[in-house]
Amino acid sequence: MPILENELGRKCAYSECTRIFEGRKDKVYCSDQCRNAAGRKKKKVAIWEEPEHFGQVNRIIMRNYQILKRLYNETLTPIKNWQLSDEGFEFKFMTGIYRLDEGIEIFMCYEYGWYQLPDNKVKIYFVPPLFLTGLAKVTKE
Repeated sequence: MPILENELGRKCAYSECTRIFEGRKDKVYCSDQCRNAAGRKKKKVAIWEEPEHFGQVNRIIMRNYQILKRLYNETLTPIKNWQLSDEGFEFKFMTGIYRLDEGIEIFMCYEYGWYQLPDNKVKIYFVPPLFLTGLAKVTKE
């Protein structure tokens, strides 16, 4: 931001302030209030530059995650597709794909995932985060 200098001092760099001030050469704003207001304005502009659909997608993924977490059972009993759909689950939205050695692809929403079975059923899995990052491996004995 340009700082205008004249014989009386410099103009505050905050666009809505018209004050002239004196002080150190590297001082840009006339007061802490102007500095904070300029920072808030800059942050507000940055937030609005983020595409609107990011928030919508995040909400859908979080809803999918909550549904998977609620319906997960440790016995891996398959559930019907319609049970997920009735809860509001959207199959197109996920955070990643986890591939097992057997060629199975599990569609993930954070650490919970689902595998589509051929008879319109779904198996819900819990995959700990260390497995997702590759820091831990499954050992077969």
